[in-house]
Amino acid sequence: MPQRKGLSPGWVITLLALTPATATASDLTLTFIDVGQGDATLISADDLHILVDGGTPRHDVADHLRGEGIGHIDLLVATHPHADHIGGQVGVLERKSVGTIWYSGDEHTTQTFEAWIDAALEADADYREPVRGEGWEAEDLAVTLLHPAAETGGSDLHDRNLVVRIEHGECSALITGDIERDREAEILDAGVEVDADVLELGHHGSRTSTGSRWLDAVQPDIAVVQYRAGNQYDHPHGEVLDRVQATGAEVLGTGAHGSIELSCDSAGEWHIATERTGTVRAGDGADDAADAETGGGGVTSRGAPPSSCIDLNRAPRQDLEEIVHIGPNRAEEIVDGRRWSSVGELDELHGIGRVRLQEIKEQGDACVR
Repeated sequence: MPQRKGLSPGWVITLLALTPATATASDLTLTFIDVGQGDATLISADDLHILVDGGTPRHDVADHLRGEGIGHIDLLVATHPHADHIGGQVGVLERKSVGTIWYSGDEHTTQTFEAWIDAALEADADYREPVRGEGWEAEDLAVTLLHPAAETGGSDLHDRNLVVRIEHGECSALITGDIERDREAEILDAGVEVDADVLELGHHGSRTSTGSRWLDAVQPDIAVVQYRAGNQYDHPHGEVLDRVQATGAEVLGTGAHGSIELSCDSAGEWHIATERTGTVRAGDGADDAADAETGGGGVTSRGAPPSSCIDLNRAPRQDLEEIVHIGPNRAEEIVDGRRWSSVGELDELHGIGRVRLQEIKEQGDACVR
């Protein structure tokens, strides 16, 4: 196995909120933006900016970009049409200039996807549906598409999820979206270059992704998982963390560390800054933390929802349609955006304003467990 080069023996994690940024414009900087249970990654180098995914509609990545003084995205990549990946890109497409859009071309039935495709069509951007081996390059920053291939099929929206390899000088990273193990194998069988210093764990650290063969080929120094602590899917899964930690890679996660900034200098040395300190733990241990925050038993001071309520995060579509103002399209959008933390967040659905939200609350059928 090649010798690891990315982290020096004396590397430290600093806090983003407390420490000024040390990266220069010529360094490669990866910012994994904390958008809860979703993905959003900003790649910057040579005064160029790439955005891969953008989290859910309730996390407006355009606001983050404004805070960083970024008015233009050179390349916007939407890995696949699920709301926790493209929802936060809508504001970027509407309020920032975008040079090129990469997307698979897959269609979805949700209002979030319809809003995204409308914004993409309205943006004055070069729209492309790239296939394996195609690239984007400017200055010393290069992006190569690893997946999908032209012949890649499949009925699941994860099947044609875009996977990109970032390279800048001696520094490299793989951003994987929700790629799953069968498609990881497809990439490896194609014989393309996959080794990288930084690996985003696929599908929020789910056991569906990040197989041993994939890890052996990528050989990351740093692994990053994007998730919300205490999420209903128990991401990241313990078996995935075990596999990653067995490689010796440093594991970072937005659920534990908040936003994460990784910068790589001309010598190929990585520097890590995080929004807060923490430890990435398997999701099956997150319930204990949640119980501690709520005083035990996972019940807040306002009490538990009634047992007969319609849980936004678990109910089937036909049950969701029993909620006032929720028809088939909105039920689909609720399912697609499942990371709900309160009924009040339903005002983010198209057509649900203050009055309708109040009527939903007064009906009393909707809940979040």
